[in-house]
Amino acid sequence: MKKKLALLLAMVMLFSATGCKKEEVVEEPQQEIQTEFELAECGLSYTIPDAWVETENTNLIPISFVNVSGEIYAKIQYNYAPDENMEPLNDPESTIPVEELMTPIAEMLVVKTENLEAEAVKNELALFNNVEEIGVEGDFHFYYMTDYATGIEHFSDDAKDTFEELASYLPELRESIEISLPDEEAVAKTAEENGKYLNFITNTLEGDPITTAVFYEYDMTVVNFWASYCEEEGINELDTLQDFYKDLQKKYPNVNFVQVVIDTPGEKAEEIVAEAYDKAGVTFTGIMPDQNLASWIMDNLNGLPTTIFVDSTGKPADLKIEGMQDASYYMETTETMLAKFDTAK
Repeated sequence: MKKKLALLLAMVMLFSATGCKKEEVVEEPQQEIQTEFELAECGLSYTIPDAWVETENTNLIPISFVNVSGEIYAKIQYNYAPDENMEPLNDPESTIPVEELMTPIAEMLVVKTENLEAEAVKNELALFNNVEEIGVEGDFHFYYMTDYATGIEHFSDDAKDTFEELASYLPELRESIEISLPDEEAVAKTAEENGKYLNFITNTLEGDPITTAVFYEYDMTVVNFWASYCEEEGINELDTLQDFYKDLQKKYPNVNFVQVVIDTPGEKAEEIVAEAYDKAGVTFTGIMPDQNLASWIMDNLNGLPTTIFVDSTGKPADLKIEGMQDASYYMETTETMLAKFDTAK
């Protein structure tokens, strides 16, 4: 298998840094690989070693975020995945944990002085055996971390050899790093734009990984927001939503339906929802919100249940259905919104 290199770094605005989105890596046609990065939002510039581009069996997958109000201001992490792990990484249905498929080879971290003792920062630094503070610019501290603490024992012998070869060029990466005062204004503008979309990296109620990529597979997705405490208060339309979902699969297979249960994860809430799902014979996907999705919910919903319509890019329409409705109303509104999305293309 020829080498692939995913190095087109996108500064994704996330509020949770505990997971990663599975990135589709296209082998053909071979594109010119970007190796020099100037990231004003992070206050970082650096150059990828040429040897990383030339080494066989190399899949380097970047994870990055900037969060002005977060305990960790910015993070750029490069992960190595061997060729044999790329198929499950690219498969949104795969249940293999991401951390078993790829391992960080290097990370750059930016933290404000006021957050140096924050738990999230301490936990992040503890993930690596080698931690170097590169320097300080204004109120920002910059760290360079290597030698991931959990090691690479889960890789094959060939993958271990490739990882070690890539790691041998880490001094070259470190030498290229330059720091500057981060551009917080640019970050704020990007955050405002990204706030228009639903972004998440989380799990289903069954514990399977799920990301925003679930929207990309359909022309439109109907998203219902509910909570376990609604069930306790007698606010339950699961039978109606299941009937709607079954009809939707038959009539519009290009439209999906998912439900976000906003007070999960949590043992009690999950037990209540599991019992309610079982009683209603639910076959649609239930989602636990991560911090990013929870933040969107707080900013955009007035009450429960609420149903919205999301296009194939993850951008919700302005229309919201608030309160419980019958299946025919959901279907009629879905047809109206699908026509609007099709017209907007």
